[in-house]
Amino acid sequence: MKEAENKLTLLIDGIQHQGLWCLDGETLVWSLEGKEYKIESGDDLSDSISRFTRFLGKKYFHANCQIKSCMGCKHFAMSPMARDMGRGQRGVCVLHNKGVEVCYLCIDYEER
Repeated sequence: MKEAENKLTLLIDGIQHQGLWCLDGETLVWSLEGKEYKIESGDDLSDSISRFTRFLGKKYFHANCQIKSCMGCKHFAMSPMARDMGRGQRGVCVLHNKGVEVCYLCIDYEER
């Protein structure tokens, strides 16, 4: 399973914008086009990322935005227990049968 090394892709009306990301404790730090965004995990990082993406779309880009990563892939799964215990940071790729961070992206990505 090849992964895009710490690159997180934001789709803005279908146009891809890539930035580097890392986890700092439970905070996602994402550098995108010269700006650094910090997304606090709260109780569920995947939910926080989704809310942040909607906010970016409405507030800054005035367009439909979505994250292209494992958490949006049809092969990704996260049980309620995993969501609670891992605070929404990890799930399972059922295609490759391995644990993955919600922000990873492999070459087998397929949109839900």
